[in-house]
Amino acid sequence: MRSAFVTIGVSAALALVTVQRLSGAQGPPLSPAGTTGSEIFAQVEHANAVREAQLHSYESMREYTVLEPGHAPDADLVVSMRFVAPSMKTFGPPSEQGVGWIHKRVFRGLMRAEAEAADGKGKAESALVPANYDAELVGEESCDDRECYVLALRPKRKSQYLLTGKVWIDKADLAIARVEGDPVKSPSFWVERAHIVREYQRVGAFWLPLRDQTRCRIRFAGDYLLSIKYYDYRVMARG
Repeated sequence: MRSAFVTIGVSAALALVTVQRLSGAQGPPLSPAGTTGSEIFAQVEHANAVREAQLHSYESMREYTVLEPGHAPDADLVVSMRFVAPSMKTFGPPSEQGVGWIHKRVFRGLMRAEAEAADGKGKAESALVPANYDAELVGEESCDDRECYVLALRPKRKSQYLLTGKVWIDKADLAIARVEGDPVKSPSFWVERAHIVREYQRVGAFWLPLRDQTRCRIRFAGDYLLSIKYYDYRVMARG
């Protein structure tokens, strides 16, 4: 019975990380970032549009993991993924270890949902853009030795796809380097709470995912850590 609670809760919590993952190449020079969070956030949206237009495709490896804090992973899956602009995602044959029901009901469901949502309604509803969030400049910090603006995000509506939290904006590239927060609405009765951290890395001239981590409290099952690591990128730009 406990495995059923974990299956439902983990599936719902992992669905939170199927939201749009931004990527982009370094574009033409932009005007200096504004002095308010709203101005900076608007320039990031413009920069993303310019940069995404330069991305043709990329391939990478992913490692999905589910574990209880302080314990060895319950399950682990490694798979290749290919993205072709503007929205096509395909996954290769997976390599699996651990509890079989997690692979079948969680990991594969997550990959299927991400591929289906790549160009659907969920992409627009979850995007880190001014249409979905109000942004306030709350400081500046170093993120992996790169200077960043720190913006507080306030969702404009109550949706399971949106977060209340912060976003770190790379000053030089006007690119999202890190996002951290809590869903404004639980994705499921089974998820009592969740905290999400997403980190991005600069691969050549592009910003692509590095790591997703979701710490969640699943009703009747306890705390779980859900993670996705991204590595071995091979990127192709247009032209």
